[in-house]
Order: sequence, then structure tokens, then C-alpha cells
Amino acid sequence: MPATHPRDRFRAEIAALRACAVMLVVLYHLWPGRLPGGYIGVDVFFVISGFLITGHLMREAADTGRIRLARFYARRARRLLPAAYLVLAVSAVAVWLWMPLMGWRQNFREIIASALYVQNWALAADSVDYLAAENDPSTVQHYWTLSIEEQFYLVWPLLVLLSTVAALRLRRSHRGTVALVLGTATVASFAYSLWITHANPPAAYFVTPARAWQFGAGALLALALAGRTCRRGTGASLLSWAAFAALAWCGLTYDASTPFPGTAALVPVLATVAVIWAGEPRGALSPAPLMRWRATHTLGEISYSMYLWHWPPIVILPFILGSELGLWPRVGILAFTVVASWATKRWVEDPVRFTRRFGLRRPRITAVATAAGAAVLVAGSLVGHQSAVAAEERAAQVAEQLTEDAPPCFGAASRDPERACHNPDLDDQLIPTPEAVTDDYASGYPGCFAGPHDTALSDDCTFGDLSDDSLPHVILVGDSHARAFLPALARMAEQKLVTVSAQLKSSCAWTANPLDHNDPQRVSSCEEWKDGLQSWLLERAESTDLIITTGYAAMLSGSRAEQVDGMREVWRPLIDAGVRIVAVRDNPRHDDTPQRCLSELDEITPDACAADREEVLDEFDAFARAGRTIDGAQALDLTDFYCDESVCPVIIGGVNVYRDKSHLSVTYVRTMTPYVYRMLVGMGALPHST
Repeated sequence: MPATHPRDRFRAEIAALRACAVMLVVLYHLWPGRLPGGYIGVDVFFVISGFLITGHLMREAADTGRIRLARFYARRARRLLPAAYLVLAVSAVAVWLWMPLMGWRQNFREIIASALYVQNWALAADSVDYLAAENDPSTVQHYWTLSIEEQFYLVWPLLVLLSTVAALRLRRSHRGTVALVLGTATVASFAYSLWITHANPPAAYFVTPARAWQFGAGALLALALAGRTCRRGTGASLLSWAAFAALAWCGLTYDASTPFPGTAALVPVLATVAVIWAGEPRGALSPAPLMRWRATHTLGEISYSMYLWHWPPIVILPFILGSELGLWPRVGILAFTVVASWATKRWVEDPVRFTRRFGLRRPRITAVATAAGAAVLVAGSLVGHQSAVAAEERAAQVAEQLTEDAPPCFGAASRDPERACHNPDLDDQLIPTPEAVTDDYASGYPGCFAGPHDTALSDDCTFGDLSDDSLPHVILVGDSHARAFLPALARMAEQKLVTVSAQLKSSCAWTANPLDHNDPQRVSSCEEWKDGLQSWLLERAESTDLIITTGYAAMLSGSRAEQVDGMREVWRPLIDAGVRIVAVRDNPRHDDTPQRCLSELDEITPDACAADREEVLDEFDAFARAGRTIDGAQALDLTDFYCDESVCPVIIGGVNVYRDKSHLSVTYVRTMTPYVYRMLVGMGALPHST
């Protein structure tokens, strides 16, 4: 591949692809319902990066006989980091100024991850963390793609360099050896992508090995083209048009339910390869005039900055406006993105990229400047992060103190069916605060909860003296909605009312029916866990007085009758063994996170952010139906502690009821303890305490 002067390297088809890719992503984020598959623009960028970087490395090796890694990394840093760090800094300031404190910890944590280019791994970890999976998008969530690119830039040149060394020592063809090594890596990555897309879809979208084959496709194309840039004739024109049409088809037909990347990513990847292969065709049917159109060229030039700038306003602007984004705010974001991107290209990207001042052309100086920029971003974000943590800890301490020494009518006490009361001093209270409630869940019981992909049962989740036969023994079974009741049962055990054991697993209700989830590994691990659970329960049936179970009703599979039958199948053997079973009706599930609404309030009132009862409480609940219709089982309906006749408040007796959209806060559940116990005794599930 002979080297050419930079001004001769303009490729109109790549500029057009960049323009197409960035508009797919931006329009998808602004109007996801209109372009549900616009996320495939990211895949286009990955292929282009693999093509250009591999071509550059091969030309350098052919012209100079070496690959200067330090110079390569310095050029990448000067090209990418100034604009990236600028947007990160602006995002950090915006979070500080306009975002409620409850969002600080997540946002500043992700800004740190983005500054260090490991954001994709942070999001992959959150995607399989049951409690983090419902996090609102951060201002820098889109940096996951840049993290993958930087990781590619770090590893790919080493593969090319090692291939070059191997070719010299083995006296093999340089190009053939590089193609063999990169081809092997590409095939291995694609195989891994197919596997993880099936086994763990949430993580598959973000992890680098599942995406590396897309860079590899571009790299192999660079080796195949060997510097040729133009294919004449009608065939090349038709191929190019068909490839662009395929990208448009993906943008319009793919959506959140499409398993991705996996095989679905082949279409945008191969379409991008086809456009680059066809190059800039000539003739009457050629797309070349559109490729060289000034608007296309400009969008291609500013596509990197557009990708950086378009997302933060989408997240921040609703907090500034106090409402969701309408048409004109979205149009305004689009206009701002174009203007800010052009300005960034003009006054930030190009000056740093091409400057010869301050010694920035020297790799060592570039490395120092990069480290300094990252250090400033990390340090500033740590201050914001720790400020949020400190505020959360203070709020948690207040909540704990109030729970232990509760004022009159605190929390569920205000809804006591026998003595309902109202304490006006609590009308403007919110315990815990929105920023603290995210950590207000039953995490203080190590060993009591199996993760989404775990299969082992708990062997040490017990409360009270299990050797005391005078106390009834209760087993709590179910998913994270069942875990919400663990603090109440643990408190009963502290009061020597019962002894307690628990078997709890994320997304896994106690039923014979499989989990309704798009993660096959989560489904299979749930089935394996339930097999062990059934045997474990039967072994302990003689010493068990009561099993309490519930779960996230929306994740149950099958028709209504099938859901109840699935519970009957696994409950019946325990009922026949003399064990009582109480099924708790699932709590309300909100469409939007109540904490976001609460964090935006200027004044706390008891009815703030309340939701319509019919919208958040399903008429049919399989647990309640099974408890009422299965002989030997009972249903415990706590709806009156969550809802009035028409609304379901999110503040009850001064207490913040929900941790997120559907999980109850520990603080509120603890206030329910005496009433849950009273109801269990009243229905005969537990004996009267002496």
C-alpha cells in the first residue's frame, strides 16, 4: 500500500457513511419511535474505524518497515481526546448545576469511567445488576462506543505489529500473515458475539469482545482493497445504493427487541463494507454526487463531535425545563448539536490535532497532556460523587434513627386499619430522601440473595434461634419483590415472634412456569435454582410452619390460568406435607421512577407524585389469585398499605415508599412489620404470640 499525501486521501463514500451513521444515531435518540433501529449507526462507525486504522498501519509498515506505536497512540489522542474531554467537562458542570442530587453518584461515576475509557464495561456490569438495570440514562452513557474504540486502538496495532514481526521471522507474506491473524481474531470475536447475544443479551451489547469483529470486518476489507478507492460501472453504483438502503431498512425495522449484536449486526456491517468496497462509482446512476454534496461532506467532518454533543442535552434539558422534551426542544437540540459540533471541530479538534505548538507533536508531551486532562476530570467527578455519597449517608442515618424511634403515624402506621391516624408534622417530610433511597433496599443481609445468573441456594440466610421449637419457623421464597419483605420478617425474628429462613433469587418467582425474560441464561439459571429449591423445601417441610412467597407479577409467563397452575404444581407437595403457604399480592409498579418526580419538587406534600391506582396496580395478580384458589394456600393483600381508592401515593406517613419503579424501600417495609404480623396471625397463618 503506497503512502499518499493526506490531501489525496479523501474518500467521499466514507464521509457519506459517517454522515449517515451519525444522523441515524442522533435521530434515533431524539425520536426513537420514528427510527427504532438507529442504534446501528454505531456499527457503521466501528467498521469505518477498522478499515481506516488498519489501512494506515499497513501503509506505515510498507513505507517505513516499522510501526511506531507511540506516534500512533499520540495521533489518536490528539484526534479524539480534546473534544471528548471537553464534552465530559461540560456534562459534569451541567450535572452539578441542574441535575438533582439523586443523580450525581451515577453520573459522576460514569464520567470517571468515560474519562478512563471503560464506560462500556461499567454499563455492561449495570445491565446485569438487577438493581442497577433500571438506572436512568446518564449524561455520558453514549461514551460506551468511544470506550470500545479506544480499546480497539490499544490492541489492534499490537496485533498488526506482532503479525509483521512473525512474517519477517517466518519469511512469509506480510499481507497474508496479517490477514491470517486479524481474520482469526475477527472470526473468534464473531463466534463470541453469537454466543453472548444468546446467553447474556444485556451485557452483549456493551462488551468489547462482542464488537471487535465489526472492526475486524473493516480491517479485512482494507487488506483486500490494498489501497484501491474507485470501482466504476453500474454494478458498483447499484451495490452502493443497495447498501445504503439496507442501512435505512435496519434503522426503520430494528428495535429494542432485536437480539443485538449477534447475527442482526451482520446486515449493517456488511452494508458498510459494501459501500466502502464500491467506493465512489462513476456513471449516471452513481451516488457520488450525493456523497460529494457539501452538506454530506460537512456532516461527515463533524460527525464525531455531533455524536459527542447530541446526548447530554437530551438528558439534562428535561431537568432545566421541568418537563419531558416536546417537539421544539428536540428540534432545538438538533440545531444546537450541529452548531456546537461545527464550533468544536473548528476551534478544538483541528487546532489540537494539527498544532506544532507546546511540543504536542511529541508522543511524550501528548501522553502527559492526556494524563493531566483525565486526572482533572476524574478528580472533579470524585468530588461530586463523594458529595452525593456523603448526602446519602446522612439521609440514611436520619431514616434509620426515625425508623427505630418513630414519631406517631410514621409510615404504614398512618394506614393502620384499626387506628388510622394523621400526623401533620410529617406532611412535609420525606424519609429517606430521593438521593438516599436508591441504597434503601435489603442489601444488609449477605448471602440471602442469588444474582441473575447464580444457581446456588443460600445456606446461611437465617434469623433467630432455629433450635427454639417454641417459635414458628417461616421461610421466605421468591425474587427481589419477595426480598423486600425480609426486613419485616427479620424484625419479627428480633422480637422473638418467629424464626426465619430465606431463599431468594433475582427475577425468579416460585412457580413451575419459566421466567418471562429475554436473557436465556437468566431463564435457565432460574430453572436450575428452582429445581434445587423444591428439594430443599421438601427436606425441611417437617420443621417449617409457613412459607411466604411473592414476586414481580409482570415477569410471570403464560396465561392467567397457566400462571396459577404453575404455582399449584410446586406448592401442592409442600401443602400436602402440612406446610402453610401465604402468597403476598405484588405491590404497585410505576411506569416512571417516583424518585425522579420527587427530586424535582420544590415542596413536599403527602400527595406529591401519586399515581393513578388503575395505572400502577394490575387488576389480576397471579399470587393473590393462587392464594385464594389453591386449597391449603392463603392470600395476603397489603394493597391498603399502598393505595387509596383512586391513587397510590409514593409518600405515606412521611416515608418514601419506593426505591425505584417497583421495589419497596426498606424504611417503609419496616414500618409495616407490626401490621403484617397482625394480619398473618389474624388469618391463622401464625399462632398468637404468648
